[in-house]
Amino acid sequence: MTWTLYGDWNSGATIVEILLNEAAAPFAFRQISIARDQQLDAAFGAINPMRRLPALVVPGGMLVTESLACVLVLAEHVPDARLLPPPATPGRATVLRWMAFLAGELYGAVGRFDYPERYTTDPGGTTAVRDSAVAETRRLWSLLDGNLGPGPYVLGERFSALDAQILVMSRWTNGPAEWVDEHCPRIAEVVRTTAARPSAAAIWTRNYEPVRPARADEAASVAALVEAAYAPWVPVVGQRPGPMDDDYAGRIARGEVFVVAEASDVLAGLVVIEEKAGALWLDNVATAPAYAGKGLGRRLIRFAEAEARHRGYGAIRLYTHQRMERNVALYRALGYAETGRSVEAGFPRVFMEKRLAG
Repeated sequence: MTWTLYGDWNSGATIVEILLNEAAAPFAFRQISIARDQQLDAAFGAINPMRRLPALVVPGGMLVTESLACVLVLAEHVPDARLLPPPATPGRATVLRWMAFLAGELYGAVGRFDYPERYTTDPGGTTAVRDSAVAETRRLWSLLDGNLGPGPYVLGERFSALDAQILVMSRWTNGPAEWVDEHCPRIAEVVRTTAARPSAAAIWTRNYEPVRPARADEAASVAALVEAAYAPWVPVVGQRPGPMDDDYAGRIARGEVFVVAEASDVLAGLVVIEEKAGALWLDNVATAPAYAGKGLGRRLIRFAEAEARHRGYGAIRLYTHQRMERNVALYRALGYAETGRSVEAGFPRVFMEKRLAG
């Protein structure tokens, strides 16, 4: 009996994903890309008329929308997982109170931050809408933080669905997470403790673990990750892709390699960026097989784009093998335009560029 979860990485669906893992419930994930506004498409509108994530299909076919409803329905269907405290107990009342608070209050602030143009008729008023949303978000997190008792979870030693909700929603950009962690110590404790649970650890790594410069002692691990990530491409392109034979000790020494690592320091993904010919190049993105197709690669690409802006570049460039058609399609979907094709160093390459907003 399989559940189906419609969502995107680091969205409200992530709360449900953690809880499905917690319940050991088999599920299929159907990605609806927020970056490409797929939640606004008619196809998804037929599933959820509000065009919001998540949407959850219960085994048997019943569709549930709204994140709070998804969590409550899941908890009812898998009572042995104890995602909620028993009915008619103080713990149950506490969890339901604050879950409704976050869903009812914080989601509204998130919407105003993400889509400020929907909340003003003044074309120049979007900045004020966003600033107001950030202030309201901080007020809400501070209010919740001040009402929590001893940890490490909201209910002390007992994990509940509310902890997963806090973990995910406190990471969203309208916080931002750094502010929440600094000013809301109990929220930060809930986040740290929940992130370490087996049901959430991999999700935390791919969505929220900081991207950091690779260390000199990680050169062999970087090379091994690239080898594993690119090995499936060898029969497709008929040769070893260039990144498989790169000098990563040298790259790391020049500050060109950035990684995401699990708590154990095992590498989950990496991105290599290089300044050359007056531009910033996205030279290589690789994820460990366990993280392939789960959003980490896209997050690393966004990191590279943000780094390009930070360094004052108005665009970012890349090249990939002409036979890596899936990668070419992905980059196009992410806003990269093809600028040319040629053979370099024995590799037939596609050159692409993305103009970056300020």
